Amino acid sequence: MTELKLYFPGGNTAEEVIAALKNEIPISSLDCIFNNDNFNASEGLREAILSNMNSSGKVNFLKIMNTCRDRDKHNRCNDFYLQCLEGSENNTKSFSYSVIIPLTLSDAKRFAVAIASNGNIEILVFADFVLDGCVFREEGTLECIFDAVLDNGVRVLCLIMELSSNKKIVKRLCTGTTQSKLATNTTLKILNLEYFQPYFPTYRATDESNEGIKKLANIIKVNKGLQSISIPIPMITNVGRRHLMGSLRDNKTLVRLDTIKFGGENPAVEEDETELNESISLQSQIDRHMMLIKMWYRYKYKDDNNRDSISLDIYPYLLEKFADKPLLLFSFMQRNHPRIFTSFSTDQSRKHRRRRSMRILKKMKQRKVLA
Repeated sequence: MTELKLYFPGGNTAEEVIAALKNEIPISSLDCIFNNDNFNASEGLREAILSNMNSSGKVNFLKIMNTCRDRDKHNRCNDFYLQCLEGSENNTKSFSYSVIIPLTLSDAKRFAVAIASNGNIEILVFADFVLDGCVFREEGTLECIFDAVLDNGVRVLCLIMELSSNKKIVKRLCTGTTQSKLATNTTLKILNLEYFQPYFPTYRATDESNEGIKKLANIIKVNKGLQSISIPIPMITNVGRRHLMGSLRDNKTLVRLDTIKFGGENPAVEEDETELNESISLQSQIDRHMMLIKMWYRYKYKDDNNRDSISLDIYPYLLEKFADKPLLLFSFMQRNHPRIFTSFSTDQSRKHRRRRSMRILKKMKQRKVLA
């Protein structure tokens, strides 16, 4: 069955969207832009969307852009989106929200409560189109929502930020309680950072950006859930890339770590040829780690039901490749030849007990002599 993609008001009228919500055809995505001019008149459409959220839930991806500049309408649109987001019976799995007015801490707390009440969200996107600052300008707003994402099983988080006011976005994601939560979290699989840059033709990451990247690198060393991270090129320097490189030695879950991707509008990045070549070289080394981890995943799951399923002909090749990443070599051998490690552990334990017994006997003899 063909799925629909609906756009209000650009491609479809409110009546057309309401009719589509009532028929049997699944809706892969529904994009709605609400502004000062159409918000009041779209009440029937909003009621139909809410009714769908609480019943059939056939909208797979709901995308709401709140461009209401009137504060009252903006707040009412916030309320509408939160109603769409909340509820344990909600069957819509993917949500996107774009705003042009920064969230207050009170707003962020309500978002966190809505995310927690749902528990079924797989993809969450926040797009920052605030022209005079950051949507998460108020301290604690981003952290509050990110905590809710980590606590409630969201698999994909995408943040589309305005660059000039978001130099510390990575640091904020990796500081305070969120740092320990992200380090131990296993449900968030994809973290994508993107940007739009409408008014600043050039942008260059600074040392200020590296502070957050260093914290992220320390988290990657211990995190066992994240599989994909994307950091656009204007948000990271080569110092930050080297921090990430150093963290990959201890990680075997990431299969994608992109640090030279452009996101959204492509600004002219101020980077000389030497730095650019180094960034490409560092990304190539990162990609090498990703390739090895993908190989590890492939052979890890290949023998889940049959540990002898890997042909002996390919063993030398695998051992040679995994030797470039000792953690994977150790994990591969431990998984496929557990007896080696059991035997080694048993022998070590026996030797330790023997040495301990000899020390005790020696002390007992010394005590007898002194007595």
